[in-house]
Amino acid sequence: MALTLYLVAAAVALLDWVAVERRLFRLEYVFKPLALGLLVLAAVAADLGPAHPWIVAGLAFGLLGDIGLMLSKEGEPDLPFLAGLGAFLAGHICYLVGFTRHGVRGADLLAGLLIVLGVAGLMLPQVLLGANRVAGREFAVVVAAYAGVLSAMTVFAVGTTAIATAIGGVLFLLSDTLIARERFVRPVPHGPLLSIATYHAAQFLIVLGLVRSW
Repeated sequence: MALTLYLVAAAVALLDWVAVERRLFRLEYVFKPLALGLLVLAAVAADLGPAHPWIVAGLAFGLLGDIGLMLSKEGEPDLPFLAGLGAFLAGHICYLVGFTRHGVRGADLLAGLLIVLGVAGLMLPQVLLGANRVAGREFAVVVAAYAGVLSAMTVFAVGTTAIATAIGGVLFLLSDTLIARERFVRPVPHGPLLSIATYHAAQFLIVLGLVRSW
């Protein structure tokens, strides 16, 4: 049952990519939450070991974050955007705890830290400057705090030594970085498609790496 839900969720995610690339907004409003909702159900039914409740909670917060960002308008951050950001923040904290419960290894944590430092060093200064320009210094501080929690989640994802989960954590970092650049710096060619594809891949790989049995 869990594997079937997982595969159906993956198929719906692919449909969402097509909707995003072709700007079929009504279909996107259906496929995006449906894909993650099905993934939540798959995770509930799967054996994820001691990380199980935390990963399920992280996915559920991700679903709430998806809805918030879908309802948000372009330009200055509005209430749906802030609510979505808060939901994703809570989700990253849940993931971080879940990865700790799964178990992490020091050498892999160091590898994750080096990856995060490389991405943050290249992307974060521009994003923070853009956030400050668009919505002010206080919001830039909020973005910096979110980036810190996201970075910690990525480090611990790599630290699990589960290859799929590690890749998923890094893809989540890249996805959120793409979204931030799109919103606060400048458009990226095929940015919406790249951000949704890396986001879905991140969520699916995080789960896949921790599954003990379907």
